[in-house]
Amino acid sequence: MKRYFSHYTFIYPDIYLRNHIVEVSDDMKQISFFPFDREIERTEFYSGLLIFIPENTSYRTDSIISDAKSVIITAVNYSGKTNTHSDAPYNLYHEEDV
Repeated sequence: MKRYFSHYTFIYPDIYLRNHIVEVSDDMKQISFFPFDREIERTEFYSGLLIFIPENTSYRTDSIISDAKSVIITAVNYSGKTNTHSDAPYNLYHEEDV
């Protein structure tokens, strides 16, 4: 399992988070997340925006990243969900200029 923290996180297709820790399974298929309240050992910290997109997504990755960057600051929404799952592994992208 890996842990990531960023100021903003987008998990495709509709989860926008601010200041959350995201845990990803070793096979990158399961993601869980929770609000950041303290540093946790072995968490990778990133400035800006982290984007998780499943490998099998049929849309253009560049378009998804562009859309996420344009709405992330105003669309931060925590829906009460704490995890998500994909049949295909997620790819992780980092955008520092948000």
